[in-house]
Amino acid sequence: MTTPANRWRDTPDRYGLISRLLHWLTAAQVILLFGVLLAWKGFGEHPVTLLLARIGPHGSLGAMLLVTTLLRAIWAYRQRHHRPPRPPGVGGLLARSVHLAFYTLLILIPALAILRQYGRGGHLIFYGMELLPEAEREIAWMMAPADLLHSPLAWLLLALIAGHVAMALAHRLWLKDGILARMLGSPQATRDT
Repeated sequence: MTTPANRWRDTPDRYGLISRLLHWLTAAQVILLFGVLLAWKGFGEHPVTLLLARIGPHGSLGAMLLVTTLLRAIWAYRQRHHRPPRPPGVGGLLARSVHLAFYTLLILIPALAILRQYGRGGHLIFYGMELLPEAEREIAWMMAPADLLHSPLAWLLLALIAGHVAMALAHRLWLKDGILARMLGSPQATRDT
């Protein structure tokens, strides 16, 4: 039986409200980040891209994504004994590995970008607030890792997301095993049909 207190926390049957909120907030931030990026690549400076960039400046969204992911990782660690179990065998190992890769990429990609921004001598602005002041000079070793890895890791993240969505749909439509229902807040006990 779900009480108001345990709706917030994870249980063996489903993810709690906090886990689900952090998951979907992360998804929205990533969609907006890639949406702004792809709009700029496709349309250049256009009224729609300028509007998207005002709503979600790439640097501000990246910093927000880093904070959200750190909160999500802390919450997941605190809930680790209460969460729904992973599937057994290779499927469970694969799911665990992909989720670990998500956390790693969602922390590493914005952290590298922040390091590069500071290394360029620029300040870090979060929706108009200065979080880090300008450096007095360029620092090449701070820029090099992000110049090398930021974009390829972001595309790797997008590929993992596509696989994640495909597997969620496969669990819902073909396997009908209740996995997706747990992230939507429904108990696993009722099969996801």
